[in-house]
Amino acid sequence: MVLLSALWYFVHYLVFHDAHHILIYLIGDIAFVPIEVLLVTLIIHQLLDRKEKHARLEKLNMVIGTFFSEVGTRLLTLFSDHDPGLDGIKEGLIVTGDWSDQDFSSADKHLRNYEFNVDMAQIDLVKLQDFLIGGMRRISRRLRKKVLHQYL
Repeated sequence: MVLLSALWYFVHYLVFHDAHHILIYLIGDIAFVPIEVLLVTLIIHQLLDRKEKHARLEKLNMVIGTFFSEVGTRLLTLFSDHDPGLDGIKEGLIVTGDWSDQDFSSADKHLRNYEFNVDMAQIDLVKLQDFLIGGMRRISRRLRKKVLHQYL
């Protein structure tokens, strides 16, 4: 690149015979190089950060999806089935085809203010432990398969 640039400056000198003009622009170009490097570095850094953040979010979504498909949904069902106050809010949470945005917002607000409680005395903790250990094994196998597929 430097030789090509020198060649163009030489051609410019042969055509116009004005070394003073060439030196003025050469100094200006050299003075602007650190600014160009800074701008390019900042832009590339920001693009790489975005790409890395997107990749992390994708992996996180994969882990969350795997968790809920293997364990999470059944675990939430188990806990909600043993919530003593569930009967009081259950009717207002049955989604139908004619729900509006306002209905969803109302249900969201109601759930945010609801005090969740689980009666742990009704849950067989040994079965829960076995379920969770088995679920973690399935999640681990599934995630390993997904990671391997990324590199194949």
